[in-house]
Amino acid sequence: MRLVIPAVVLAVALPAAAGAQDSTVKSRTNIKADDARVMSMTGCLRQQAADGVYALDGTIASSGKELQTNSKVKTDVDKDKTTVNGKTETKADGRVATSGSSSTFLLVPGNNVDLASHVGEQVQISAITVNAGHGNADVKIREKTKVDPEHAADSKANSKTKLELPRSSAGQYTVMSITSTGQPCAR
Repeated sequence: MRLVIPAVVLAVALPAAAGAQDSTVKSRTNIKADDARVMSMTGCLRQQAADGVYALDGTIASSGKELQTNSKVKTDVDKDKTTVNGKTETKADGRVATSGSSSTFLLVPGNNVDLASHVGEQVQISAITVNAGHGNADVKIREKTKVDPEHAADSKANSKTKLELPRSSAGQYTVMSITSTGQPCAR
């Protein structure tokens, strides 16, 4: 009888522990820039082996002086597989995003942006490029994130950042935020 009770407790606790990894992450990023363009881009993130330069093969979904991005990423962990589904909506200067023609964009990671962990994934990024003929650009970033694990307390984080972004080399975009769609790049 002593062995039956611990076995029942273990059998009940295991499914709860496995489900504890399921989570939903919601985030909102607002970016405003003076003397710069803020844009939302979607596509496949790649890194060139020879020089380590990051590139996005994709499209500019929207562009303007202000950009708001809302993202939701749901992770479902089962015993034999993990499913990640992501959804992102972006508005620029109050207009809804539209698709453009596909191109390759050279990327530079901004402060605290980890591009390396997303190489080979379909991503949505918010990036800034300083207008030609101007000096540095003043950028304000507000981020709100809520993590909702299935069997644990929610957590929230808010941040506000002000920075001065120097003019980058021609054709480079400074990435301010990145969200994976949960899909790998097409080969």
